[in-house]
Amino acid sequence: MCFLTRLYSVFLLTLVLSACGFHLRGALDLSDDMAPVYLQVGSVQELGREIRSLLQANKVAVTESFEQARTVLALSSESRQNRVLSVDSSGRAREYLLTYTAAFSVQLKPAKAEEMSMQVSRSLLFDENAVLAFANEADVVYSELRRDAARRILQKLQAYSARQKQ
Repeated sequence: MCFLTRLYSVFLLTLVLSACGFHLRGALDLSDDMAPVYLQVGSVQELGREIRSLLQANKVAVTESFEQARTVLALSSESRQNRVLSVDSSGRAREYLLTYTAAFSVQLKPAKAEEMSMQVSRSLLFDENAVLAFANEADVVYSELRRDAARRILQKLQAYSARQKQ
């Protein structure tokens, strides 16, 4: 009886999740009119590596030649910022908001490039007894934010692709 109850629970959970529109994140779906993609990195090397890796993992053709590309994804800048989110009773910072911003443009040849930006944030607790650990953890969080920004940039590229299909 326990097995049937579990099976029924899984079935019910699946039904509820599908009814609300939930679906697993699948592969990147770019229209054939957009591939191959030329990735212009400039000084944004780490983000460029993340995006190139995601494009290749999703089997999207990436070209090294601007002339052969149908789509140009140009990464123009990135910035990291932090600000105090909360303080303790003596006025010392206790929590910071770390923000990663990337500016980029998408150009579907021969149209004009469209400028866009992506901003992702995450909070981080500060412990005054572990300042070096905080600095290391902040670096790790910024790396995660960069990966998240890369995924979101490709989602914007996918939305741009869907818009071009219409």
